[in-house]
Amino acid sequence: MCPLNLDYLHHLCHDPVAFQQLQHLFAEWEAQYQQLATQVAQQMQDNQALATQQRATEAASQAKSQFLAMMSHELRTPLNAILGLSSLLSQQVVGPLTAKQLEYLNCIHASGEHLLSLISDILDLSKVEAGQEHLRLSAVDLPALCQTCMAMVEPRVAPKPIALSYQVDAAAQDCFADEHRLRQMLLNLLSNAIKFTDRGQVTLTVQGVGDLVQFAVADTGIGIPEDKLNQLFQPFTQLDNTLNRRYDGTGLGLALTQQLAQLHGGYVTVESVVNQGSRFLLYLPRHGHPSKTLRPSEPTPPRAPTNAPSLVMLDPNPDRHHPWLNYLQLCGWQVNRQTDWPEVIAALQPQPPHLLVILAQEEDLALVANLQRLPTPRPTLVLLTEPEIPPVTAPVATLVDLVLSLPLTVPKLERLLALGSMHR
Repeated sequence: MCPLNLDYLHHLCHDPVAFQQLQHLFAEWEAQYQQLATQVAQQMQDNQALATQQRATEAASQAKSQFLAMMSHELRTPLNAILGLSSLLSQQVVGPLTAKQLEYLNCIHASGEHLLSLISDILDLSKVEAGQEHLRLSAVDLPALCQTCMAMVEPRVAPKPIALSYQVDAAAQDCFADEHRLRQMLLNLLSNAIKFTDRGQVTLTVQGVGDLVQFAVADTGIGIPEDKLNQLFQPFTQLDNTLNRRYDGTGLGLALTQQLAQLHGGYVTVESVVNQGSRFLLYLPRHGHPSKTLRPSEPTPPRAPTNAPSLVMLDPNPDRHHPWLNYLQLCGWQVNRQTDWPEVIAALQPQPPHLLVILAQEEDLALVANLQRLPTPRPTLVLLTEPEIPPVTAPVATLVDLVLSLPLTVPKLERLLALGSMHR
């Protein structure tokens, strides 16, 4: 604002009273201008401070997510050995065990599985928060998915007087979603409902609501106070210390479910009355744009291998999976362990193996595409992937017969062997 020359105006104004009023008016304008300028400067300073704080928060969040992902990956490695060896021992592949030894082994394996599920939740949540989670959309058969989820949570219901049921509306038979993540969301909601319900019923209902599909999980459990509802979807949060002592868990399930729903373009809400029960509502878009996804066919039950079937495995660190390789050998397979790609290519000559198993690092996925030049007959190709490896896409997907996520378990090995036996 340009300063006014009042002396010049004084010569033009012959009325002293009018000039005095004009002086007061200009003084008020100047004060208002200075006040406005101060406010604008303060607002700009606040905006700069807020932008700096936001950048720092985003950097801290990114660092946290990277740290959690790294630590979760590091924790998986010893867990692979714990789960693998305990599973193998419980199969009594090295000799008979007493009942008490089997009891202890089952306890070790169950605790390891529980720890692995917690680590997986932490890793999944950190990947979503870091924007590294990529959905693999496809048409999902909702009745089949609900039936699978019911079967998976049934053992948790067995010790309690709880009726478990589901119903899928005729108008909501399918939707486009990441089937693995949708199953994970429903299992989280069902597991929570069962955990906080001592008696009564837990139900899953699916119905269409406009362009959305509504998945409702209702229970007759302890319910949630209204003033606590806004805390439900915060990571690492349970509602009070008494719940922490009575019900185990990290409080990650609902937070992860909310994040995955938002990643699909949906959301989660909750209705609850204390001592009467809760109803969680998951909404996902009914329609989407399906992308190419690998859907390996389910193998038939494993047959006892004959004629010494052969297997080549690429693993930069074969010692990590030494117990599983021994298990394969006990099943009658010839196992050829290799640590790099040139050794694998050489091992494919002159007689290709029945199975080619590749522990895929992220940089290896591009090399897998070169396997289209493999000799005929082409071996059955199986990829073992870490959870943080990006989804398998074309042209790799067209070459791969089966993808198994680590850690390996006996059921996964049986699927692998069944596929190799089926293609022999």
